[in-house]
Amino acid sequence: MIPARAAIAAFLVALSGPAMASEVAEAQRGIDSIGVLYDVDAPFGQRALSLSLVRRDGDGFVYETYSRGLGLARLVIASDALESTRFVLDEDGMVQPLGYLCRSCDGNRDGLVEIAYDRDASLAVFSDKEELLELALDTRVMDRKSWEIQTMLDIASGRPMNVEPTLEGGKLKLYKGEKLGEEMLSTRAGELQTVKYRRQREGSENFQYLWYARELGWLPARWEIWRKDRRTVIIEAYEFAWGEDAALAMRADWLK
Repeated sequence: MIPARAAIAAFLVALSGPAMASEVAEAQRGIDSIGVLYDVDAPFGQRALSLSLVRRDGDGFVYETYSRGLGLARLVIASDALESTRFVLDEDGMVQPLGYLCRSCDGNRDGLVEIAYDRDASLAVFSDKEELLELALDTRVMDRKSWEIQTMLDIASGRPMNVEPTLEGGKLKLYKGEKLGEEMLSTRAGELQTVKYRRQREGSENFQYLWYARELGWLPARWEIWRKDRRTVIIEAYEFAWGEDAALAMRADWLK
């Protein structure tokens, strides 16, 4: 990592929009738009989560999540959090991220993190408040939202899920996914056919269980966050809609 030049800082862009999903047969041709709503049972009270994946102009996509506190949780979570990534698919159906934004994420209500990718220079520019860093890119290095899309595509196409080099906090962190088996999951969104995985960051005692659902284009229908041996967060889908118009309408209603 080296200090970024002002010229490269111009690559940083603000993101907005929605995003997510795909059938196995279409994994290399494109992704279908989808919106999913989740309940979140977390410390400091109940929360809600909105997820959307939508095709933008040309071959580009935007994948976004909004989260907010409900009831008493609003006393702790004063602002809604947005996390978003823009990406395209290459000829092999692999995610190529273009830009990332995280606003009021990770409990920092005033925080704004941006990542801009310059694939020709194998470079990512990371911006967090006054900090501006250049990071050399490996071909598979992505932000965490881009990896969520890549995971969905890997499951759909049968590619193995191995180590995920992820840009977080201006550093490269490694995650490992382990397939645990298949499971029919009963949710408010219906009976969903899922594949269960365990995901953990290298060097951390914390981990997640994720149930990726076929009916959601292999997006998670449920995930649990565990800190050591204690489950602290449960997130589960209760509604979803396919198609760009439906995903955008669901997101708009949810944000009212």
